[in-house]
Amino acid sequence: MSILQVEQIRQTLQDALADHAVVVQVNQFRNQLNVIINKPPGTVAQYSALLEVMRSRLTQVELQGIARIKVIGRIQSSPKPDWEEVIDLCREPVPTEVAPTPRWPWAIAAALCSFLVVFSYHMGQWSHRQANVERAMQMPPQDTISLIDYQWQLESGVPYLIGVVKNHSPNLYKLVQVDFELYDDEGQRIGQIAVQVYQMQPQETWQFREAISNPLASRVRLLKIQALH
Repeated sequence: MSILQVEQIRQTLQDALADHAVVVQVNQFRNQLNVIINKPPGTVAQYSALLEVMRSRLTQVELQGIARIKVIGRIQSSPKPDWEEVIDLCREPVPTEVAPTPRWPWAIAAALCSFLVVFSYHMGQWSHRQANVERAMQMPPQDTISLIDYQWQLESGVPYLIGVVKNHSPNLYKLVQVDFELYDDEGQRIGQIAVQVYQMQPQETWQFREAISNPLASRVRLLKIQALH
């Protein structure tokens, strides 16, 4: 899934939750799509209700190559989530000899196929906008956006990539993406992870905390920084 498709999904979910005081972030690692719901400090978010709204909207987009969706709820800029749930898109029914196989999984599969047809139609309408976004996504000028610091940190045996991104310019960026390469103990490249910041304000400093789901990864290296006006 390309960065443009991930951004399109984020915008779709943000529009779906427009009546709620939350900011949606989306990123992908291999076959998992991570959706982060950021709520303002001091507010209450009904994450379960928000999840149902997003479930409905996600059936209208293509999730090619995605096997799981991890939804995380947290206070804006907080390093620790206060709610999370995983949606397994590839779970199959377990057949039994006593009772007939339930029909609902097949109904869901048929519904998903219908949604893919609808999505293909909308993709035609969005193609022009995507082309414009692709042309605009580029490496920012030197010293405009920088990665001030980042480190590898273990919490209860789970590795996290923690760091700080700074927008030094007077410009608003709709999307800033920092790409890292993952390496194992032997120094072999085994994957990649992306940190995304949406609507980055002029002179804004953003602290990020991303879980590393690859169990073989032991360190990271900065690959590139991209930005979209």
